[in-house]
Amino acid sequence: MNIEIQIKDKQITLILKEKGQTLDSSDFPEERQLSEKLLPSIDKLLKRNKLKTEDIEKMEVESDLGDNFTTTRIAKTVANTWNWASKQK
Repeated sequence: MNIEIQIKDKQITLILKEKGQTLDSSDFPEERQLSEKLLPSIDKLLKRNKLKTEDIEKMEVESDLGDNFTTTRIAKTVANTWNWASKQK
């Protein structure tokens, strides 16, 4: 199972996917508070689907903002850290 973080049109969407199929999603407006909202939103998505962090194999980021935007950097940092931690298990 994977989580995709989409940043498009000032909207953050978390998409839970398995084998390319969307199972669930949640979204919230990008209001320069991503560092405060991202991890709790991921946690809610997992709990709603009765999943544990170990069930997520990979996290990806898709953004229409450039890499210089803090929002994109925060999302990529969370995804990279998640992916690194999941390989350590």
